[in-house]
Amino acid sequence: MLKSLSKVNAFPKIDKNMQKSTGLGGLLTLLVAVLLFFLTLSEFIQYITIGQKYEFLVDRTASSLEAHININADITVAMACENLRIDVLDVAGASLHARNNEFSKTSVKFHTVGLVPATARKSRSKLDVHRIVAEAQRKHREHMDQSGVLNGCRIKGHISVNKVAGMFHITALGHGYMDGRHVPHEAMNFTHRIDKLSFGIDYPGLVNPLDSSLEIADGYFEMFQYFISIVPTIYVDKRRTFGSVVLTNQYAVTDYKKVVGHETKEAGIPGIFMKYDVEPISVRVTESRASFMHFLTRLCGITGGIYVTVGLLNNLIQFSMKVINRVKK
Repeated sequence: MLKSLSKVNAFPKIDKNMQKSTGLGGLLTLLVAVLLFFLTLSEFIQYITIGQKYEFLVDRTASSLEAHININADITVAMACENLRIDVLDVAGASLHARNNEFSKTSVKFHTVGLVPATARKSRSKLDVHRIVAEAQRKHREHMDQSGVLNGCRIKGHISVNKVAGMFHITALGHGYMDGRHVPHEAMNFTHRIDKLSFGIDYPGLVNPLDSSLEIADGYFEMFQYFISIVPTIYVDKRRTFGSVVLTNQYAVTDYKKVVGHETKEAGIPGIFMKYDVEPISVRVTESRASFMHFLTRLCGITGGIYVTVGLLNNLIQFSMKVINRVKK
């Protein structure tokens, strides 16, 4: 059987006594080995790297009052919990007062571990901002220090709101709303840290600009404003067998703060105000990685291509040397 198959052998062997080893051949062999090593390594890195493709689309998801967005927040304010209230207003006229089952308020010791002041963020370039945020998130450890003086209130939870423009805000009792009590001015301090603020489900690679940020109030009547543009996002993970789709949101933010009151003649209410609007354009993020068969095919192509190319180079050099020797003779 093997003798019959030898007649169609596409890889005939040359007898060793007919082979000739040369220094040029050895040099080209080393060149082939080096090229194969680096190109194989490059292909392997590309194979294990997860690629993301971004597409901009018109948002076709529902934008009626039946559609909702989840606001996920973990904010610590340097005030007593009993002096704070949490509310949401939107352009549709809906007014929501956050209940205890939506946001928990816990008395903690206010600290600034692993945070980035807003001034530091603004004074750096975009590349530095990403590095600062990454370092802050790496240093930050979720903990609740309940020892010593409890001078802060940790507000953590989520609330479902209409998918229209609105405002999520934290104010002091008796300031802006008619409450049963009025918080004294000297008890107000809206210095706050934002450990987490998002508008949907997280996915790999999502960056929330306000995570691990810090704002410091210079007085009792400080008004912090965040102008947030929410971008609906469709995350598609093609690495799974049947694919995975997540409908969520990204956001961009601009912040501004001012002192309100009679002394500055600035209108407003002391507190933390996050004004958000939903953009009509959505982003589809497709995450994928090359298949093993694709990697194997490219590897075979590289191996064969290098051997053929170096073989042609070897023949060209030898031919050139023969021509030169003939001319000399």
